[in-house]
Amino acid sequence: MVYCLLEFLKKRVCEICFKLFRDNIVDSRVIGLGTGSTIKYFIDLLFSSKLHVGREIVVSSIDTQQYILMKHGVLTKTVLDLNDNVDIYIDGFDEASTNLDLIKGRGGAFYWEKLLASRSSLRIYIGDYTKWNGREYLYMKPIPIEVEKEYLYRVLDTLISRNIKAKIRMNKSREGPVVTDSGNYIIDVYSYKVVKPVETDNWFKNIKGVVETGIFPNQLVDYVLIAGPGENLFKLYARR
Repeated sequence: MVYCLLEFLKKRVCEICFKLFRDNIVDSRVIGLGTGSTIKYFIDLLFSSKLHVGREIVVSSIDTQQYILMKHGVLTKTVLDLNDNVDIYIDGFDEASTNLDLIKGRGGAFYWEKLLASRSSLRIYIGDYTKWNGREYLYMKPIPIEVEKEYLYRVLDTLISRNIKAKIRMNKSREGPVVTDSGNYIIDVYSYKVVKPVETDNWFKNIKGVVETGIFPNQLVDYVLIAGPGENLFKLYARR
């Protein structure tokens, strides 16, 4: 029952987002799309409306690229192929604070997602009410950290030596760690309260071998759209 409600809310929040920001999409030349189960509903709306026609579509993961190619027959660019800035970027998230700081990265694409967000003029994140923590800080979800392969255990030892609960993310479908689209590994940090997102993000990235973290400070966020808990309840939060 709960799963059905959450899937319903995912679809509805995408529909609301599409209606609210349709004019922005129409005015855009380059559209950025994120990764995950929620954003796939938005992708289907965008392509069924034909508003992608005549516009450059840039994605933040190979998974999204393959989804669009297989379902809609369109070959898109990844952020690594991006030459221009992005006019509008739509993505999901794993946790949001009242300051509109985010945790992203359960899908493992947060490095490319952050690259895309940093090059976008308008950044919109959509999700259901279970991801809104109602606090001024981040604490609910693990912080993913992308690490170069050769530094994996050195970074892990560094974190553990500082009494930080950390674990290598393992692949569920085959043996070994999860490998990102950039060919790196992921360490998840648990039970870590993020009060100062920018400082925390930089602290982790100052550890040799760390490529990126899933902390998205609100400088990378313009709007957060939340669906639920009621079927017709939606909230739009703006940083601007």
